[in-house]
Amino acid sequence: MSQKDFIMKQLFLILLLYSTGVMSQNSAINTGINTKNPGSRLTVNGSFAGDYKIVSDDVTLDDSDFYIAFNGIGRGTILLPKAISGPGNFKGRIYGIKNISAQGELFVFSEAPSLEKIDATGDVDYIVVPPGYYAELISKGTTTGTTWELSMLVPTKLSSKMTRLLNVAIGVPKNSSYQSLFTIGPSSSVDVEIPGSRGSFFVDKQPRALFLNFTVGLALVDSSTSVLPPGSVISYYRCELFINDMPTGIFQVVQENSKGMQFNLSGKYNFVPSATGGFWHTIHAKISTWNSFGSANNHALGVLSVLLSVDSITRT
Repeated sequence: MSQKDFIMKQLFLILLLYSTGVMSQNSAINTGINTKNPGSRLTVNGSFAGDYKIVSDDVTLDDSDFYIAFNGIGRGTILLPKAISGPGNFKGRIYGIKNISAQGELFVFSEAPSLEKIDATGDVDYIVVPPGYYAELISKGTTTGTTWELSMLVPTKLSSKMTRLLNVAIGVPKNSSYQSLFTIGPSSSVDVEIPGSRGSFFVDKQPRALFLNFTVGLALVDSSTSVLPPGSVISYYRCELFINDMPTGIFQVVQENSKGMQFNLSGKYNFVPSATGGFWHTIHAKISTWNSFGSANNHALGVLSVLLSVDSITRT
């Protein structure tokens, strides 16, 4: 080998090593597809395509899935894959799930529900994707506890309707006496449930806005010596709605008149179901003596009428 050939060979090796090092360094920082100047770890100058799949039966997702549309007739179930520790951990994997069925609810569980939860409104065993809704979930990379996170759950239809979940209507006949006599004490801390005001309604485990309306007519009754005659003391009463025995913050304070009183409660309540509770929920109204400017005797009340409704906006 001549000296010239030796020098050329050494120069070629130096250039090869230099170019390889530069390429390795650049590929370790940013990678570009159809671009010479990637500005992120991965820059794609063009369209992006993932797998699209329509399913009508229950399915367990894996590394070949990306976007799943459910078109089953009845209730469906989609299982998220079990978390993997070490090599193969799929932290950051994203699944898009849409329910395109006419009326079947779609339940999304982890494949190991006893060990892995979904971070939604708190840690839950599953989420419900109603018809016309889209959910997006991302793996947190953890192997126990909350392994998946619900990044969005949104409706894909713009139309909506008001759905009545509960309707209670009670009233005494014309010229009839009161019903359901009850007594409340003088202490403002004592709340007494108004007879006939309790009802149950069905809601899945998704947060939603409830619209509550409650009207009750009460008669003041002088039925015993322990009851103060109506109108002899200026008293104020407080009435509040409770859901699952928890106050809603929807209340009213009114003053009695010589014969009775009426409460009209109405408002929007942001309902967040408990992750461990069921689908049926209770609502009722409680009343208490708020302030009495006079003798603090017991008061007897009789129910004349009760109107109670619970409504929710649902997508159609």
